[in-house]
Amino acid sequence: MLPCQDSCPDYQTGCHKQCRRWREYQQRQQIQRAQKTTYLRFYRELCGTIARQLRADTARYPMW
Repeated sequence: MLPCQDSCPDYQTGCHKQCRRWREYQQRQQIQRAQKTTYLRFYRELCGTIARQLRADTARYPMW
């Protein structure tokens, strides 16, 4: 089921292949996915760096 099927007044079977609204929707989705990917990549790297720093900072041997 297409997300615009219920809300589009011009909906007909197969119309999404030429529909301007559908293409705009797809472009917005593509931009949103790219933004999420950038966000996740940034924070994955940041968290990885912090985890490596914390592991490097811990004592290697117990201090007796």
